[in-house]
Amino acid sequence: MSLSTGILLAVAALIVGIIIGRFSVRSRDAGRLEQELKKAHKELENYQGQINTHFADSAALMEQLAEQYQTLYRHMADQSKFLAKAQEPLFREVLVEEEETKAEAEQGVPPRDYAGASSGLLK
Repeated sequence: MSLSTGILLAVAALIVGIIIGRFSVRSRDAGRLEQELKKAHKELENYQGQINTHFADSAALMEQLAEQYQTLYRHMADQSKFLAKAQEPLFREVLVEEEETKAEAEQGVPPRDYAGASSGLLK
């Protein structure tokens, strides 16, 4: 084997070694990145589950609070009639359902927050 053939074989082996090393590093990095992606996806799903649970619990607590407030309001209205003996009731008995129907009826009406004449920059 001549010296030039040996040098060519050494250079070819070096190039093949570099190519194999590059592919192995890329595959190792790809595997690491894929694991990190799966971990981040799992953490995101857990976080979204916690948010859903939080809002469901908050909604249930708000509903309980509204019911307790209505009970307190009715109690105060009944007792004010009995104890205060006022000519006019001190508390009006307006139920939440009645307020909701009023709000629904007013939804079709546009708001009256516009000025009659132009003002500001549009003048």
